[in-house]
Amino acid sequence: MPDFVVTAFALIVLLGTLVLFHELGHFTAAKLFRVKVDEFAFGFGPKWIRLFKRGDTEYTIHPVPLGGFVKLAGMEPGEEDLPNGFNCKPVWQRIIIYFAGPFMSFVLACLVFSAMGLTTGLPVTDDIVNRVGFVQPDSVADKAGLRAGDTIIAISGEKIDSGNEMVDIIHRSANKPLVLTIMRGGKEITIHATPKVGELGGKKVGLLGFIPTPKLQRVGFGESLSYGIDKTQVFVVGIVTSIFSRDVAESVGGPLAIADATQTSVKSGPFVYLQLMAILSLSLGVINLLPIPILDGGAIMLLIGEGIKGRRLSPRTIEMAQRIGLILIAAIFVSIMYLDLSRVATNKLFR
Repeated sequence: MPDFVVTAFALIVLLGTLVLFHELGHFTAAKLFRVKVDEFAFGFGPKWIRLFKRGDTEYTIHPVPLGGFVKLAGMEPGEEDLPNGFNCKPVWQRIIIYFAGPFMSFVLACLVFSAMGLTTGLPVTDDIVNRVGFVQPDSVADKAGLRAGDTIIAISGEKIDSGNEMVDIIHRSANKPLVLTIMRGGKEITIHATPKVGELGGKKVGLLGFIPTPKLQRVGFGESLSYGIDKTQVFVVGIVTSIFSRDVAESVGGPLAIADATQTSVKSGPFVYLQLMAILSLSLGVINLLPIPILDGGAIMLLIGEGIKGRRLSPRTIEMAQRIGLILIAAIFVSIMYLDLSRVATNKLFR
């Protein structure tokens, strides 16, 4: 099967899972508080297939398979008196309904991280395999043509049976031309590369600029759950720190960057793919909690303002806030797309 088809399918599964799980949070909370849900949809665009209707809720499929949405009754200003509508519910219930989406994104990430210990296995400390996990942009490895997923089976005629063997030869070959024999897609390929001198652990060694794939080992439920909780906390802190750092432009990416990361993860194996899913789910949760109107965090901010004032915000105020939020999101999207296209132009994506 062509790489493009595999990557496209993996991307659809990835984004579809993230958005649907997120929307499932809103859906579940709405049902809990007896808010009428008009539609639970998979995908975007015009309604394509109506699967079935249960109670007041239609379950549908839309033609663009990248996520989904939940349509709640009574969400528009002026619909405060609609029976079982969203706006007729107390402020605290509406806040929970909005918060439930990001919360479920965090839950999904924790579940994925935890499941990795029982399925793909977790990295074994100081043990690697002779396969390329990640290639640093503009490195010797990148320029030589090494790609994520490549298995190095020989170096300058010397057979490689382990990752430690591979790394040892590269480290002691600074400024020495090497001939790498790799397996890629069932084909044997020869690549020429000369490791640059670099510092690692206080020593001068030869470096090509790639990260080997770690050796994985399955663990028990308790250790896997502990790993999931720990990684969720670590990555949430990392994502928040990145968003509010000076280097935010280097750490964010849009649709093209996500597609590139998906392509790399597919080549690297299930562990990297699941890890990407968990990280993106956390990113979705964190970003949706930002206090920008039209995002969940912005809606929560407006509801908190309503609670403090003790009365509903005027339709004009809500409309103005949503317009400002839409402009901000549009500006952010344009900026991210510009970064994505710049990376494509400089060969930093889809190498």
